[in-house]
Amino acid sequence: MAAPKLQEEHKQALITWLAAEYSSGVIQHWFREREWPEITRQSIQHYRDDLKDEITQRRDERRSKALTTGLALKEERVERLKDHADHLEEIKWVPDKNGKLWNEKGWRETLDDIAREMGHRRIGIDADVGNKSDAELVAEATRTLQGTGPARSDDPGS
Repeated sequence: MAAPKLQEEHKQALITWLAAEYSSGVIQHWFREREWPEITRQSIQHYRDDLKDEITQRRDERRSKALTTGLALKEERVERLKDHADHLEEIKWVPDKNGKLWNEKGWRETLDDIAREMGHRRIGIDADVGNKSDAELVAEATRTLQGTGPARSDDPGS
C-alpha cells in the first residue's frame, strides 16, 4: 500500500521533523494536534526512505547552522546574559507585592552565570581524599573535569 499523498505544507513539516530526528510517535502526535490527515508509522517510514537525500541535506544544514549561530556561540550567550543582568539591575531593588527582592537575587544569579560562561568559576573538587591513592585522586579529578562526576561507590574503578 502506498503512503498517502501529503500536501506541500505537511510534507515540508515532515521533512523538517525527520531531519531533526523526532520519533514517529511525536510526528503522529503533531499531525493530530494540527488536525492534519492521519499519518501512520509506515507512511512516515516511506517518506523517510523516499526523501532520504533531502532529509540528510536539511539535517546537515541544521547542524551546521546550530553550531555557528545563536546560543551555540559563547559570545552570544554572554551578551544575552549581560542584557538580562542590565535589565535586572534596573529593577533589583523593587520589591514584589510581599516585599521580597527577587530581582536582586536573579541579578546576582545572572552575574554568576556570566562568570561561569566566561570560565571565571573554578570547578569544585571534593577535598575529602580519605585513603585514596594518587592514581584514584587523578582519575576522580579527571572525571569531574570531563563532567562525568565523581566516582560512585559501585564504580569498579574506585
